[in-house]
Amino acid sequence: MQEKYKILFTPMKIGKTELKNRYILCAMEGANLIESQHGFAFNENCREYMLERAANEVALIIPGCVFVQSVVNGQWLYEREDLFYGPVKELMEEIHRYGAKLFLQLGAGTGRSTAAAPEFQALCKDPIKKEMAKKAGFDMDRILQAPSAGLPDVWDPEMKTSEMTVEAIHEMVEAYGRTALLCQKAGIDGIEIHAVHEGYLLDQFTMNCTNHRKDAYGGSLENRFRFVTEIIQSIKKYCGPDYPVSVRYSVESKMRGFNQAAVPGEEYQEFGRDREESIRAARLLEAAGADLLDADNGTYDSWFWAHPPVYMPLACNLDSAEFIKKYVNIPVACAGRMEEPDIAAAAVAEGKIDFVGVARQFLCDGEYLTKIKEDRIDEIRPCIACHNGCFAMYRYKGVATGVPDGPMGRCALNPATFQEEEYRLRPAEEKKRVAVIGGGIGGMEAARVCALRGHEVTLYEKTGILGGVFIAAAAPSFKEKDRMLLNWYRRQMELLSVTVKMGVKIEKEDMASLDADEIIIATGAVPRRLKVAGADRAHVMEAIEYLNKEKEAGERVAVAGGGLTGCEIAYELALQGKKPFIIEMQDDILKVKNLSAANSNLLRELIRRYEIPVFLNSSLLEIGENSVKISGEEGEKEIAADSVVLSVGYIPGTELGEESSRVHIIGDACQVGNLMHVIWRANQVALHI
Repeated sequence: MQEKYKILFTPMKIGKTELKNRYILCAMEGANLIESQHGFAFNENCREYMLERAANEVALIIPGCVFVQSVVNGQWLYEREDLFYGPVKELMEEIHRYGAKLFLQLGAGTGRSTAAAPEFQALCKDPIKKEMAKKAGFDMDRILQAPSAGLPDVWDPEMKTSEMTVEAIHEMVEAYGRTALLCQKAGIDGIEIHAVHEGYLLDQFTMNCTNHRKDAYGGSLENRFRFVTEIIQSIKKYCGPDYPVSVRYSVESKMRGFNQAAVPGEEYQEFGRDREESIRAARLLEAAGADLLDADNGTYDSWFWAHPPVYMPLACNLDSAEFIKKYVNIPVACAGRMEEPDIAAAAVAEGKIDFVGVARQFLCDGEYLTKIKEDRIDEIRPCIACHNGCFAMYRYKGVATGVPDGPMGRCALNPATFQEEEYRLRPAEEKKRVAVIGGGIGGMEAARVCALRGHEVTLYEKTGILGGVFIAAAAPSFKEKDRMLLNWYRRQMELLSVTVKMGVKIEKEDMASLDADEIIIATGAVPRRLKVAGADRAHVMEAIEYLNKEKEAGERVAVAGGGLTGCEIAYELALQGKKPFIIEMQDDILKVKNLSAANSNLLRELIRRYEIPVFLNSSLLEIGENSVKISGEEGEKEIAADSVVLSVGYIPGTELGEESSRVHIIGDACQVGNLMHVIWRANQVALHI
């Protein structure tokens, strides 16, 4: 291990509980020890996931949030002794064998941050159906209870909150204490309160913008924090003063208003909690008995601060965590793109923070910390902050809440996460010669998995560099993690001794003579052509031509297509000081299913921040020498443009043949999709050869 990283593996205490190093695996939805959405149940999928991370140096595991009261039937978690004294206690004994600790994160509810499926949104707005559901045990008023009535739901502002009663508050405070005692008896090492964080129920109590109460739980800062401080005190009363309590803590709300967020570096008026109020708040929590502030920023209105996407800078919350640490005597952790070991080590060594909070990087690579210790940094598979597998809840005009196709907490780059048995690497029963045609991400992933299983793999790439279309995708300045992923794949080809033949284009007539038992076609897709007058002009370019720097854009740039690639290009152009504008045929930009709202919301806010004009419901009619003509809501208009970037998607397909018992088509050659589709399909094929 390099000398500079040793500080990360020194012990540190939370209260009187010592952790073996400075790394905390932060809570994530999908990584829940106990599921609480549809009644309480032990999550069997978590066992292998948590044990692998415990075996690979994680000091403290915090599973995904579990509510102290079931969302559906109102059952209290402390009533389920069978869960804690059975599978939970057994898992804790296994985790402790590795010297790791586990805190259970307990939540009170979501309030106006409730992300209801469309059928529940409709139910909430229909008084008759709402009452029928309540009789069946699904009480929407309880689910949507908040400090005050009438608050707009983040995901669907037409859904309104109900006011939580003082009696319900007292019940919740008591439930926290009783649940914590059950955790303590089951061997769980501490509690984290999903509290002053992310705009959930307890956080809504703390902010003036969402707490309009006139009783002891509203008004002054002390009153607004009374709910959470009473919870801390309740846990200490039941479990004793030495049982550690961590508070998940958003130092700043980063809100400009309801469903309006501030972007990094922007001057704005804080609508939620600002730094000045945060100082007093942190001291209140410490005085109540909190042993750790697990810090970041944001609410669901500014979701991308708590779930930072690719467009957020690395260590985006570090300055806020460093700020609040000056005002408390308890340790402070920082989460939010903290996975770069150089940044983490410097932050701890300089006393900016005490613990490093990392979440999604552990989904991506369970051996992350072991590789740091063993000086194998280049072998760490990097999280690219795409959220495609871990939190793909999406939102755009026409859909209030888009529910992911599958469970959350998965990983786009590592399909084995929480699916260890399905994607387990097993030696091939029969060693084969496998030819992979195409050296993009899909081709390299298929080659990697085949090689790991013992096959003899030859990869053919027609160009002089591995990466395919992902080279262009990784080109923008803010895509440093994408470029790291490319380097990771190239390094894997070397480590696994995959035979790579560069500059070799396989034609259809070559297929029969390939010296291979199995052939995997991963040749990608081709850009969709836009049939418009003037598209052949010299200043017109495909998105991939711009990203690969084959053509240079001028100052005023028309971007035809407001999907993910088009919006990213417009943002990159704005960062360069150019003046892009977006032309989109649909009624909204970023209408991409399973594109996490954390990502799309930030990209929308950046487009706002950089004042990039967007023309919706508009068609590109003609490209002139120095302008474009469009047809839209205001009729036809001509707009000055020095360059035009066409970003209207890709078409799948391959001319090399069709699927057969010997030939397998993967990636965009099979079906155009995001990186998750490409990598998972490549795995599925490679695991069955």
